[in-house]
Amino acid sequence: MDMDIALAGWSINRRFHREHDPLPLLDYPRLAVEEFDIHRIELNSPFFVYQNPDDKAASPIPGSYLKELKGAADAVNVKIVGIAVDGHGNLGAVDPADRKMAVENHRKWFDICHALGCATFRANSGGKSNQSTAEEVKACTESFAKLAHWAEDAQITLLMENHWGISVNPDTMVQIITAVGSKNFGALADFGNFPDEYRLDGLAKIAPYTRFVHAKFLEFDAAGEDQRINAKACMEIFRKVNYRGLFGIEYEGKGDDHEGVIKSKALLQKYAY
Repeated sequence: MDMDIALAGWSINRRFHREHDPLPLLDYPRLAVEEFDIHRIELNSPFFVYQNPDDKAASPIPGSYLKELKGAADAVNVKIVGIAVDGHGNLGAVDPADRKMAVENHRKWFDICHALGCATFRANSGGKSNQSTAEEVKACTESFAKLAHWAEDAQITLLMENHWGISVNPDTMVQIITAVGSKNFGALADFGNFPDEYRLDGLAKIAPYTRFVHAKFLEFDAAGEDQRINAKACMEIFRKVNYRGLFGIEYEGKGDDHEGVIKSKALLQKYAY
């Protein structure tokens, strides 16, 4: 296939986070094109400008800022394809008040997606450990069911990533996705986030429900292969389920992020199907 590649903002997170001269999110679309020749980008909620930096979850993002960001992307023919939302509360909270607050905090991202012409956003499943309880899974399912209902109304796709906590278990992810049963809710599959011992098995379980992929890479050998993540095997999993969506580069290594993204792109293209 003609491979559709996106750039996940987390690949260059150190540029957004640096103390001196941090990269403005408004400059990200142009950078993606000029530095990497990539015209699709995923954003991360922590990189947005907020009216109240001490309360990022509850604080609205100014409409004028969203309009400026959309304009910056349009100016260089870049499509904003997704937003990874963090720090907005625990969707797996057993306490009903905490869970309700988390769900409401995520609600604003439907409007933000519309303003940016973005089709998807990812919400974390919640849970503080990798051993979730039945009560936490039930709570998480209820939260995603509520958000998925709004997603259907908004015509936005809501994504659950194998990230941490409840979602570290692929069987639990499948359980939640199938229980919610919404056409506007699916998985964001990350190459690297399942533990090494069941990475490939875990990806195979969530692949049929996947709407977006984080092609995560960490460290490359002399041949350009990732030393921990078997790119060929990961790509084969998604080929087998006829996945035709985007592969978003998410370089998370300790080396130079420019080189990391370039090598990640080459590795994806090597195993394109």
